[in-house]
Amino acid sequence: MSTYTFVGASAVGQLDTYEAPIPTPGDGEVLIKVDYSTLGPFDLYNLDRGFYVREYPHRFGCNAAGTIEKVGASVEELKVGDRVISFTAYPPNKGLQAYTVQTPSLVAKIPEWLSFVEGVTLPDNFVTAFYTLFNQLGLPIPTEFPSKSTPPKSTTPILIYGAGTTSGQYMVQLLNLAGYKNVIATASKQHENYLRSMGATHVFDYRSSSLVEDVIKAAGGKVELVVDCASLSNTFATISKVIAPAGTLAFLAPLKLSASLSGEDGELPVEIPEEVRAWFPKGVSVISVKTFFFQKDERLANTLVPVVLRKMIEDKLIQPNRICLVNQGDILTRVKDAFELVRSNKVSGQKVVVKVPV
Repeated sequence: MSTYTFVGASAVGQLDTYEAPIPTPGDGEVLIKVDYSTLGPFDLYNLDRGFYVREYPHRFGCNAAGTIEKVGASVEELKVGDRVISFTAYPPNKGLQAYTVQTPSLVAKIPEWLSFVEGVTLPDNFVTAFYTLFNQLGLPIPTEFPSKSTPPKSTTPILIYGAGTTSGQYMVQLLNLAGYKNVIATASKQHENYLRSMGATHVFDYRSSSLVEDVIKAAGGKVELVVDCASLSNTFATISKVIAPAGTLAFLAPLKLSASLSGEDGELPVEIPEEVRAWFPKGVSVISVKTFFFQKDERLANTLVPVVLRKMIEDKLIQPNRICLVNQGDILTRVKDAFELVRSNKVSGQKVVVKVPV
């Protein structure tokens, strides 16, 4: 039986290499030979805190880019040799391993002109952004992109807090493509021009002492719709000062009660704690966005990745994240190095991409 080596967690904070047999796809599944995967904050929570880890060894990587190696029965839309990207969020079929089994609903074919290393940045952040805006926040899904019709709240100020993050960049792009004309973004100063090029109307430095006043002035009052891509206690504190009394805040779960992404110096609640909820006016609706549940929306379950994402790529409507590539050393060294980049916040606005050797 042919095997491959993967890196997984054997316990909290402990990485090791393992041998596994190359899997065979079942009915309605495909086997992807992976060239690149990604590591992000959620993977770090898995490793350093055991967050949402059900069993060990735990595998990592919410994205994969590679080639279809085998196709199971009943699969018609994909064939051996197709170049694909996949949203690989569900254990044990994660992306940071040489082979991963996925269902076609989580796989998008990509054109020859899109490299694997760029394409692998797309799935999880794109799904998160789309699901947040057009399900959790309740904005209507456009019938096409770019939208040829004007959405009902096209001029309503929408605040994307943490727009410089890899998920925030897709939020801004999607809002622009959907016809929203008053997108207010907060980010590091270095991301200002980049976010404006993607469609942000206003961009404010989140470190500015006048941030609250600047946002309220740009919005012409307090903001009705807010997405928090950072989901930190201090971002909540700022948002509580700019959100309208009957506004809606969608935050990307979990909420970090400390500035550290790692360690035990802060909780990671998935729902907003009562003491934090008290910071907001009583009429504010606070939504915890759990991207991994996006397929509960029947409108998105079987189309968001293989149809919507694929078409946006083919039409060159969506811009991949910038990358920080980790491709030196053996696979264990690469994974350790990639985790350290995420843990230490040494990358800003870039996706940490890992080359996956077979």
